[in-house]
Amino acid sequence: MTLARKRPYLVVLIVLLAAFMAVAVTACGGDDDEGSTTTPTGNGIATPTGTGGETPSTNGGDEETFTLLMNESRGNVFVLEGQYNPTLKVEKGQKVTVNLDNDGSAIHNMRFSGEDKKYNTKDDAVSKPDIVSPGQKAVMTFTAPSKPGKYVYQCDFHPTDMRGEFEVIG
Repeated sequence: MTLARKRPYLVVLIVLLAAFMAVAVTACGGDDDEGSTTTPTGNGIATPTGTGGETPSTNGGDEETFTLLMNESRGNVFVLEGQYNPTLKVEKGQKVTVNLDNDGSAIHNMRFSGEDKKYNTKDDAVSKPDIVSPGQKAVMTFTAPSKPGKYVYQCDFHPTDMRGEFEVIG
C-alpha cells in the first residue's frame, strides 16, 4: 500500500482523536469562579419543601428520599431545589434513597463514603448504575450510620467539584 493510500486513515485517526478530546474536555467541565459548594441562598442544608423546614420522609420516618440533579450548571454539581452540593439531613439508622437524574452533558455518579468516611472501602454505597450517562437516571440506597455526625458523598468522576455531606442526626 502506498503512502497516498495510507493518508486517509491517518486523517480519519486524527479527526477521531480530536473528537474524543473535545468530548473529554466537555465531560470533565471545570470549577466555576464562585466555588461549586456554595448555595445561592440559605445555609446550605438541604431541607426539601415540607412543614417546619423538616425534610419530608416517604415512609412515615422509616425512609428518607432525595431527588438530585447532576449537571454542569456551576461547574460539576449535585443540585437539590436550587442548592448546589447540598448537605442532606437523615436520622441515624434510617434507610436513605437518593434518586439521581443526570440532566447534564458529562458522565456522573454518586458514592457515599459510609461510616468509615473513606472511599472505595466495603461500606461505601454507590449509585446504580455506577456510571450515569447524560439523560440517564440512577438510584443509590443505603442505611445511614448509627453514629451521628457528618459523612461525605462525591461523584467519582469529579471528586473535587461534586461533593457534599450527609448529616446524620438523632
